Amino acid sequence: MNKKILVVYYSRSGNTERVAKDIAARLNADIEKITDNKDRSGFFGYMSAGKAAAFEKPTTIGAMQKDPADYDLTIMGTPTWSWNMTPAIRTYITMYKDKLKKVAFFTTAGGTKPDKIVVKMELLAGKKSVAFTGFNRGELKNEKVYNEKLNAFIETVK
Repeated sequence: MNKKILVVYYSRSGNTERVAKDIAARLNADIEKITDNKDRSGFFGYMSAGKAAAFEKPTTIGAMQKDPADYDLTIMGTPTWSWNMTPAIRTYITMYKDKLKKVAFFTTAGGTKPDKIVVKMELLAGKKSVAFTGFNRGELKNEKVYNEKLNAFIETVK
């Protein structure tokens, strides 16, 4: 595989970070975490995060170190908040959509399926994804199911 791949993700609880790190390791990809400049911790952070996601609001994010224009494929990961992508991923896609060559997406969620969220991510990026997947709470806890799903996604993006 000669593709140069970047995995970019936002994670509040660590679930999306786990998946991002596993994808990057298996694809020998570069990885970068998006930081939201707004404090999303605690109960009030959680509530404001859900509201911002529901109303499709962007946020301000920390400076990124890697330029997606340098990569053949950018894989983006987001938790699901209020049946939507996070404000941090929304901001990243908006900022870098003109630099994205090919995209793939993954989501983590309590139970929400990725389909509707990925459609919104594709529209925002102006590109159809080469692959997408989603991991719900149960799949993240079941190593066998998690690895099967992760491997299927890896094979698709290769």
